[in-house]
Amino acid sequence: MRQALTKQLRRGMKLSELLDKLDGLSAQEGTVIAKVDTRARPYLHHEIAEWSDGPPSSNVVAFISGKDPTRARWRRFTLTHTGPWRCEIDAFPTPFNNAEAPLAPGIPPGASRIR
Repeated sequence: MRQALTKQLRRGMKLSELLDKLDGLSAQEGTVIAKVDTRARPYLHHEIAEWSDGPPSSNVVAFISGKDPTRARWRRFTLTHTGPWRCEIDAFPTPFNNAEAPLAPGIPPGASRIR
């Protein structure tokens, strides 16, 4: 199912379009039911800038970098496998400004503190 889901990802596609493509997709003799987490709903207008596969041992299928079409801001999203033929788009709503590496939001707070 991972491969069927990741094949739907396209740069420049809005997350709302991805959701439409995933919901009802035929995969492994079943039909995918795609949902969106409430935290991701306000950001469905973001466009896919880049993505990376999630860890094989995780339910995260892909990490997605979504660009706000109105500003130079990105948000990180996940495409998560939530059950048999079920997936969900989730969001980390904190924006970051990094056009050079859209999947790397930068140094985590506190990582550079001198101890």
